[in-house]
Amino acid sequence: MYYQSNYPPYHPGDSSYPPQYPNSGPPPPPMATHAYTSYNVNQYQVPTAGYSYYQPPGTVPGYNTVPVVQQLHQQSVQMSQQTPQVMDMPTSTYLKSMDAHLYQYQVQKQLELMTKMEEMIRQGQNISEKKPEEILAKIETPEPVQPSKALSLSEEEIKQTLKEEMKRVFVVELMRRQKVSGTFDMTEGTVKPFKKYDNGDPVAEWYLKNRGQNVTGKPWDPECDCEYLRAAMKGLGTNDDALIHVVSTRCNQQRQELKDMFKTLYGRDLINDIKSELSGDYKELVMALFVSPAEYDAWCIKEAIYGLGTDEQALVEILMTRTNDQIKEIRAAYPKVVHKNRVAKDTQFEKDIRDDTSGDFKRLLISASMGKRYEIPHDRLEKAVQEIINPQDGKPTGMFEVNYSKLSDQEKAKVEAQQLYKAGEARWGTDEETFNRIFSARDYYQLRATWDEYVKITQRDILNSVDRETSGDFRKGLRAIVMNIRSRPMFFAEKLRDSMKGLGTDERTLIRIIVSRSEIDMVQIKECFLKLTNKTLWRWIKEDTSFNFKKLLQAIVGKN
Repeated sequence: MYYQSNYPPYHPGDSSYPPQYPNSGPPPPPMATHAYTSYNVNQYQVPTAGYSYYQPPGTVPGYNTVPVVQQLHQQSVQMSQQTPQVMDMPTSTYLKSMDAHLYQYQVQKQLELMTKMEEMIRQGQNISEKKPEEILAKIETPEPVQPSKALSLSEEEIKQTLKEEMKRVFVVELMRRQKVSGTFDMTEGTVKPFKKYDNGDPVAEWYLKNRGQNVTGKPWDPECDCEYLRAAMKGLGTNDDALIHVVSTRCNQQRQELKDMFKTLYGRDLINDIKSELSGDYKELVMALFVSPAEYDAWCIKEAIYGLGTDEQALVEILMTRTNDQIKEIRAAYPKVVHKNRVAKDTQFEKDIRDDTSGDFKRLLISASMGKRYEIPHDRLEKAVQEIINPQDGKPTGMFEVNYSKLSDQEKAKVEAQQLYKAGEARWGTDEETFNRIFSARDYYQLRATWDEYVKITQRDILNSVDRETSGDFRKGLRAIVMNIRSRPMFFAEKLRDSMKGLGTDERTLIRIIVSRSEIDMVQIKECFLKLTNKTLWRWIKEDTSFNFKKLLQAIVGKN
């Protein structure tokens, strides 16, 4: 079984490539890549049919027996007309309407999941002894089970078992999401693990024609891909369509496997071969896709700091949106990125930021670079997860939601809202240190509660006060924190729009966002982008870029 980077992790393994980190130009090939990283959106496979879609706060799979599932199907039609049970956080009208739409969709998917999990129990599988990732993997790719020991459970016992197990799986899944995104929202990438060669697949067609072997319907084989890539680059010219197909349809961990297999088969470096065949932005995009996520972030930070000037936008975009665990991975990768010929200390990361920035902005970046923002502990989350009650009849539905009021300290939110008020609106000048302390340390849900209280005190949205009371890069950093915590997909959608609107294109930002979010939340980013611009991201890329660079970007984000 193999896994995916940023979705399910795949084969853990080392890349045999030494680091090559120039001060400019395309990113280098990655160093050793560990499969289980904080960049994995789904550490285990999320079933496409029942669980792999964006999940707004307050929804989760539930349980029930077949008769009750059929009953819930009717109830879901009624529930879809109701306002979703989500936290009333400071967010745009569109984001609230999107939550309502996705809530209805998620209820339907929960019913499908309940049916599948009940089937596992009735087949004799003891799901209480399985890890959550094992349960979800079996749901996506169920295997025929011939139960040797049929469970002698009553309908009520089956119902209770499902209830307990779905809550257990849900809480574990929420904790994992927090490590990936800081929130409990479910997201979906456009690039996922390539599992098997379907009819019409270019690799399968080439392999049948040139090797006389039919691999259609068979699991993904890195050797087949490598032979296909070698043929695409051999001789004069390059078959760019072949290269784009493989690069855009294999996840990051599979690309790492391709590098090792290519060297095993041919004694050649796949990265060097590709680099010699390509040029310009197209080359930089392909190289970025072959870098592990943490090293690519580290490389982007190094590029933002070294050389003439500082790319403050890149520093804000990365450091203000990555989770604690991701920041730690970046710190570990950074010394190798900067110093290719000698070992550097981990503190080089913080030192470079300190030396290249100044003032309040420097302190905000250093706070973010620590990777120590508070997170919701397991016990508090477990207490906040509760069963959804059907308002029509007052009966439990078997589905769960998060009671967000139990996640935050309301008294503390009121106190810190007052502190923010006194640090800005209520005084001459601004106490930037107070803004830095609260914005940089609190978990996402505590900050949402604080900003809600802030509106009650000042009758201003927190962004309005940030714009009024701060300036320069410090203001940009604070705004990034607010937008990221409210809706990370909308934050990146705005950045993508800004990178392409007007004259010229900011190709570096375009590449950085699409590559780094392609396996995390690109589906949600595209939805927000469409709302912002009334055009799809695919269409904007078509109109703003050209040639193979355009083809590969479009292949990554997808047309639909």
